[in-house]
Amino acid sequence: MKIDAHQHFWQYSSEEYDWIGDSEKVLKHDFLPSDLSPILSENNIDGCVAVQARQTNEETQWLIELSKKSNIIKAVVGWIDLRSNDLTEQLKQYKNTEILKGFRHVLQGEHSDFMLAPEFINGLKTLEEEGYTYDLLVFAHQLPQTIELVSKFKKLNFAVDHIAKPAILANEGFSQWKEAMFSLAKSPNVYCKVSGMVTEADIHNWKAEDFTQYLEVVFNAFGVKRIMFGSDWPVCLLAGEYAQIKKIIEDFVLVNYPDNFEDVFGKNALAFYQIT
Repeated sequence: MKIDAHQHFWQYSSEEYDWIGDSEKVLKHDFLPSDLSPILSENNIDGCVAVQARQTNEETQWLIELSKKSNIIKAVVGWIDLRSNDLTEQLKQYKNTEILKGFRHVLQGEHSDFMLAPEFINGLKTLEEEGYTYDLLVFAHQLPQTIELVSKFKKLNFAVDHIAKPAILANEGFSQWKEAMFSLAKSPNVYCKVSGMVTEADIHNWKAEDFTQYLEVVFNAFGVKRIMFGSDWPVCLLAGEYAQIKKIIEDFVLVNYPDNFEDVFGKNALAFYQIT
């Protein structure tokens, strides 16, 4: 089964998606499973992991409901307040919801030390006990705190979203990002999604070779068994069509890791999110 390990759905409103600016008008409408389904089919992808875009409990419930109506959704990464005093009680409502595999918080929008707060760490420990995964949405400058965070866990599986958003457009901080990614990858319970790169580059003039050195780093650091392809659809539409985004990763893997194509484009996501 081929899997897109990272994409989003939403019903657009300016209030709930205020991060979408005037220069991003292509994102200012609804994106639903019925829109994605033919795109996945055209690109020989069997299913997707639907990742939260709003930080509300309603978002998690909405994605779960969408999954009941669309068989392209193979896993849901929702949101929950990890700092809540009744987190364990809240999680009970999802006990029999097999489609919900993990959670995410928009850490890139928080102060770097937010993730090291005792309440947040305790929340992650609860997720670890309950067998969930956790997606890490961070900027490259937050990697030192991210490394410290994951060092506290042995069984909680983490996925680094968008290769930790290095400054591809500015072409700055590459060596620091590289060193941090190798350090992060020392934890065997941390995976990496090759996604979201085009929107960190020149969205109008990027070339596939702009990403080669970044892909070389993450594949060398994490190994081909801990890398997952993700489109970041529909956000990727700011910089290109789905097929163009997929081709960047597809060509790199076919040239450098032809025997592991199925791993990057499906098997690793199936294992990480325990998709059956």
